[in-house]
Amino acid sequence: MAASRDIDILNLVNTVAHQATAGMQRALREAELGLVAMEARTLRFVARHPGCTQNDIVRESGRDKAQIARVIKALLDRGEIRRLADEPGEKRLRLQITDAGAATHRHAESLRGKVAQSLLRGLDAGERRSLQALLQRMTEAEP
Repeated sequence: MAASRDIDILNLVNTVAHQATAGMQRALREAELGLVAMEARTLRFVARHPGCTQNDIVRESGRDKAQIARVIKALLDRGEIRRLADEPGEKRLRLQITDAGAATHRHAESLRGKVAQSLLRGLDAGERRSLQALLQRMTEAEP
C-alpha cells in the first residue's frame, strides 16, 4: 500500500505542476505579452543568470537543445535578450536580458505571483511554510 500512496502523492504533485503551468499560460495569454510559458521561463532564467549560455538553460530546464534554440531565437528576434560581446577564444553564445526584456520579465513575474497566490489561496501561512519545507526536502533528495 505504501507504493500506492507514493503514486497518489506523485499524481498530486503532477496535478499542481500542471495547474501552475496552465495558470501561467492563461495569464500570459490574457495579458497579451506575446510570450508563451517556456519563453517566460527562459527570460526569467536569463534575467537571473546574466551571461548564461544555451547549455545552461538546457541543463536547468530539462528541455532539448532544439527547443531552447527556438525559444532563444524568438527572444532575440523580439529584442527581449541579446548576445553578449564575444570574449576572445569564447565559442559559447552568452545571453543577457535587454531593457525591453526586463520590463516584460517584471510583468511576467507579477503574473507569476498572482498564479502562485491563486494556487495557494486555501492554505494559511503555517501550511504554506510546511509545504515549502516539504517540497524543498523533496528537491534536495537524490533521485
